[in-house]
Amino acid sequence: MAPASGSGRAEPVEHAVWLDARHVRPLDGADYSRIPTRTIPAASRQAWTLQDLPHRPGYPGARLIHVIGCHPGTPLTPDQALEALRQPRTVPCHTCKAATSLPTPT
Repeated sequence: MAPASGSGRAEPVEHAVWLDARHVRPLDGADYSRIPTRTIPAASRQAWTLQDLPHRPGYPGARLIHVIGCHPGTPLTPDQALEALRQPRTVPCHTCKAATSLPTPT
């Protein structure tokens, strides 16, 4: 629930979160049949996408790294995502919190 603008009341809002299955467990009696899930194949380990933002007059182009499913784009492996973030004007998406899902650089 989030506060409604100026009313002081809480209003329902949609919230998306990406979790690894090892961090969650079902609640007894809860129906999960309508909850969408996606499995990322372990063999591909592609869990991020790259979005190119176009150049605008007076502003250089930029790139965003997303958790897969947040925004369509080129699929990336962990190493590719970390390498992309080393490039100028490339940042992780704040909406899907891509920075928290990336492995620590070695």
